Amino acid sequence: MASNSVAPQSTSRFYRPELDVLRFVAFLIVYLTHTIPDGPGSPRWVLALSNATGFGVQVFFALSAYLITELLTSEKHITGSLNAPAFYARRILRIWPLYFFALGAGFLFSRLHPAGAIPVPALAAYLLLVGNWYTSRYGYLAFAIGPLWTISVEEQFYLLLPMLVRYLTRRNLAIVCCAGWACSQIVLISLCARHVLFEPTIWTNSLVQLQYFALGAGVSLFLNGSAPKISGSLRGLMIGSAFLLLFAADFVLNPDRTDGLTSVAHTYPEMLLVGVAVTLMLVGFLNWSFFDGWRRVRYLGKISYGLYVYHLPCLTVVSKIVVRLMGHDSPLAVFALGLPLTIGIAAISYRYFESPFLRLKERFEIVKSRAV
Repeated sequence: MASNSVAPQSTSRFYRPELDVLRFVAFLIVYLTHTIPDGPGSPRWVLALSNATGFGVQVFFALSAYLITELLTSEKHITGSLNAPAFYARRILRIWPLYFFALGAGFLFSRLHPAGAIPVPALAAYLLLVGNWYTSRYGYLAFAIGPLWTISVEEQFYLLLPMLVRYLTRRNLAIVCCAGWACSQIVLISLCARHVLFEPTIWTNSLVQLQYFALGAGVSLFLNGSAPKISGSLRGLMIGSAFLLLFAADFVLNPDRTDGLTSVAHTYPEMLLVGVAVTLMLVGFLNWSFFDGWRRVRYLGKISYGLYVYHLPCLTVVSKIVVRLMGHDSPLAVFALGLPLTIGIAAISYRYFESPFLRLKERFEIVKSRAV
């Protein structure tokens, strides 16, 4: 694929620094769900907090959908068309190197522990980027690389969106977003009515998660290239309400998920509230100049993909060290030690492993985004 296939290029650069802050916030939410103690003896509010922080994944989905939709519709507006091969090249160079490295390392490491070895069919599913469907049917892979199912969901979204943007008007794209959201509701209600397991059956289902991609893309289409002009106090209220809704979604609407089963009365409104929360969070962060000077936090958002991929291996190592040194598990110690270790490894990975691919990715950019 020749680099000249992406011309003409836009001379302007699309970059919203506040969304790098949101990226790190989303990662931190996910990080919390893997460090908050959620054993059988934990208080109900602690269990709810642990479940609520798991919804950081949906923040990532909505944010990703917003950004990709913005870039693709901007390209179509500037050039009059859309170069789908260039888009796929950009996504491959951004996602695949770290994904396949982590997947391969996890698979090889698992073979050293036969009791927890990753089955070859599971590896094949993840290599083909349908790992979430395998997980939905057979359960999560080894703990350290379990979150990689989300990459399959995102890649399935990336596969479809360029073709939709290329051939549909903005109005028809909005209709598709509404239809996708409605389809997701039907699937979710159907699964809840059958009382299937929330994890992994519902949680890893692409059609269930489609609603959050539809919401993120819908925000982009509704704003039509602009950014909301909202006062800082209202933004703070929106973001605070979003966090409160994430907690309430589990604490109030799902008071007893001890058996893991779902219901239309509890699980469905819970997921609806999550949709409201991630939309509030996304819109609340958009165009908020308050974060313009947060260079260090923005950097952490810049390396958030690596933070997400590496955090569970780091937490696994730190947990073993803490138990050996202290004689017992300490979630607070694991949290405090695991975060800087994760940041350090992700920073090294970004600098020396991911950046060469990202510089190559820039050759395929039509609408320039954030610099490497």
